[in-house]
Parts: sequence; structure tokens; C-alpha cells
Amino acid sequence: YVIVANPLKPRSSKKVTTTLVLLIWFSASLLAMPALIFSATLSFEFMNGGTRTVCALLWPDGYATKSKMDYIYNIVLFVVTYAIPMISMGITYSLMARILWGSKQIGEMTVTQRISIRAKQKVIPMLIVVTVVFGICWLPYHLYFIYVYHNLHVTANEYIQHLYLGFYWLAMANSAFNPFIYGLLNK
Repeated sequence: YVIVANPLKPRSSKKVTTTLVLLIWFSASLLAMPALIFSATLSFEFMNGGTRTVCALLWPDGYATKSKMDYIYNIVLFVVTYAIPMISMGITYSLMARILWGSKQIGEMTVTQRISIRAKQKVIPMLIVVTVVFGICWLPYHLYFIYVYHNLHVTANEYIQHLYLGFYWLAMANSAFNPFIYGLLNK
């Protein structure tokens, strides 16, 4: 956005860029810390004699499905990794679209200037598609945890694990969709 809004403004220094990258990595590590601290392997024995060992979050106040701490953690994850990015992308892409489609050149434009503006304007639909696909891919995953907390009975459904894995796959597949979006919309 900064480059589109202020094309003549000097770019960030290497120090500022490095600081931002380190801040992002630190924030991501901090956000993942509860999973590192509270992960445990749990073994379940079934009536038929079989056992199943799973990796799960075991919070100080109980299992993830009943834990208030897990619920708060999932709300924080939703806000930080979904709501804020969606709002940020929506605002910045709207501002970019307004700049790219709303700016009028003084005087007559050269062919090169027209081609440059058209190329920049083609980026906006691609950014919108990337944002919508991000929203579609990640929303079910985030809402699953919030829904299960409020409707614990759904965990008794024999297909709930399949549903969760489908939502998980969709969220992880988001990164795989982006190259196709870029390739198809950059022609």
C-alpha cells in the first residue's frame, strides 16, 4: 500500500525492515507458546481393549473442549490470525483501489503511462480474490473451535473428526491456492 500511495517516498531502511520481521516472528512465537507449553500425549482405552494415543492441548483448567483458557486462546487466535488480517486487507486493498482507479493524470498520458496504470489496476481484482479465498479457507477452521466450545455435544458425533480434518485441510490449502490465483489472474 505504501508504495502505491507514495511511490516517490524512499523505502524502509534495512534496519526498520529487519526490526519488523523480528517483531512478526516474536509475535508468532508468542502466539504459538501455549500450544508448546500445554501439549500432551493422552492415551484412551476403549471397551474393546484397543487404545488410541493422541496429541492434545491439556490446559490447567482441563481438556481443550471444556477449558475456558482454550476458548479464550481460540478467540485470540481468531482475532489475531483472521479478523485483523481480513480487516487490514480490506482497508488497504480498498485504499489501493481508490488510488489506482481514482487517480487522474494531469494532461495527456503517454502509452507507457496507460500500460503502467492498467497493469496496476489488474492487481486489485487479484488481491480481492486472494482475500476472499483466505476468508473462505480459514473461517470454518476458526469457527469450529468456537462452535464446539458452545455445543460440546457435537463432539460425540462419529463424523466430527472428519469435519475437523476437512476444515483443517481447507485452512492449510489456502497457501496452495495462492500460486494458482496469481497465475490465473496475472495473464
